[in-house]
Amino acid sequence: MAGTTNKYLLFTIEKERYGIPIGKVQEVIRYTPITPLHETSQFLKGVINLRGRIIPVIDMRLKFNLPEKAYTDRTVFIIVEILGTREVSHIGIAVDAVQEVVDIPEDLINRTPEIGFKFKSKYLQGIAQLNDRMVMILNLDAILSTDEVVELQQNLTEKAG
Repeated sequence: MAGTTNKYLLFTIEKERYGIPIGKVQEVIRYTPITPLHETSQFLKGVINLRGRIIPVIDMRLKFNLPEKAYTDRTVFIIVEILGTREVSHIGIAVDAVQEVVDIPEDLINRTPEIGFKFKSKYLQGIAQLNDRMVMILNLDAILSTDEVVELQQNLTEKAG
């Protein structure tokens, strides 16, 4: 809708700026030790216990085929809501740094060009130009395919059982 402005949480991965709708963000937490899961996708690093809830953690560097970076106490997890086929799931995404919350008018978000964004374009809602910087707006619901969500739920069920 023209004239609509939404709030986005900006963060960086490998010097690239990304934004996610603030309405999807439950909270931002500092690094907490991850319990690894076996036989999962490489980007699914494991699970954390967040106040009694088991939250899977996805390494966005690995999801985007970027080099892995060791976690430090400066690593940040963004806890977000993902719409699954049957329910809403909470997932932690590991990013390099969280920057700020900004207002982005919808008419500033352009479609993702096919050239140069071959792999990531399926995860992007669009690209916005904010002053002198480009921000890639992520489509969180596309970050995990249906198969990946099913695999994730199975692993958590097995771990809980």
